[in-house]
Amino acid sequence: MENGWKKFLLKSGLPFEYEVKECFAKSDCTVWDEYYYLKEDENNVEKEFSYDLDANTWRDGCSIDFMVECKYKTEPTKWFFTPDPYAYQQEVNRNSFLHPMDHFTKQKFLFNNPPFDKVVEEPLGPFCLKGIEILKNDGVEVNITRAISQLSYAFVDKIISAMDSQLNIESFFETVFLHVPIIITNAELHLLKTNVTTKEIEDSKSIEEISTKHNFLFYNNKPGGHLHDYNRSKLVGFFASQDQEKIKTRINSFTTDLNHLVEVISTNYCPSVICIMHHDELHQNYKTLFDYIDFLTFHTESLQQRIKQVKADADQKFREFGEI
Repeated sequence: MENGWKKFLLKSGLPFEYEVKECFAKSDCTVWDEYYYLKEDENNVEKEFSYDLDANTWRDGCSIDFMVECKYKTEPTKWFFTPDPYAYQQEVNRNSFLHPMDHFTKQKFLFNNPPFDKVVEEPLGPFCLKGIEILKNDGVEVNITRAISQLSYAFVDKIISAMDSQLNIESFFETVFLHVPIIITNAELHLLKTNVTTKEIEDSKSIEEISTKHNFLFYNNKPGGHLHDYNRSKLVGFFASQDQEKIKTRINSFTTDLNHLVEVISTNYCPSVICIMHHDELHQNYKTLFDYIDFLTFHTESLQQRIKQVKADADQKFREFGEI
């Protein structure tokens, strides 16, 4: 019993949170504990909510914010998610988890739009939808959905802060802001195989028969009515408080109609994709994540070559399509 303190200390999640914090710090991030925001609860009472860690780093004109929710499991735990094979039919791609905010700057982030979303040849991981946590013989859905909700409702304040900086702080006029909502867990991440049936699951002899194990999954977040209204209210309030002439002068987006911009951000962008990462003991997945982001944000010769190649491939396909 004298070692019982270990169980309770680990179960608190504090050592895990500290370890995650150090991993981001070693990746050249400044890290803050707990990000707080106010939101009405289910009883319409305004309460304080939070997520675990807020981390920021800079890469060649990009300010990158990581919104980190940590989930530590003391017992062997598996998170199962359903696949989303039709994600690419929507306006999400392998880089959507970066959520570039470049609506009020001349600088643009190319890699969230085709064909340049494919400059990195292999995505970090596949898209997923609903998830459930399985511990021994019990299944719990609330832990995953709560983490997604905590990050989703905090997101619009990050967007507003970025736009405010682009509009009102001269040193940020040419800055692209990237926002990465991410859930980090030591639980195994499993994705059910596409088209798997309940009968196949019943007859399976192992997890490997019906699912694939991943280091990264990307949750295709689809804001419901309440989150949409929450986002929209915040954005409308922000734009109403700004100098309207300045907005007209600085806007550099897919639309000059603020109502249209607010609607698109509220519905499709706040946030569109949440990264779910397995925390491995050797911390290799952190390196993989930062290597991926670094390739897209540092203006290297290898990146320029990939941009040229992707553009040439896209032009060739366009010519071939025109000949049909």
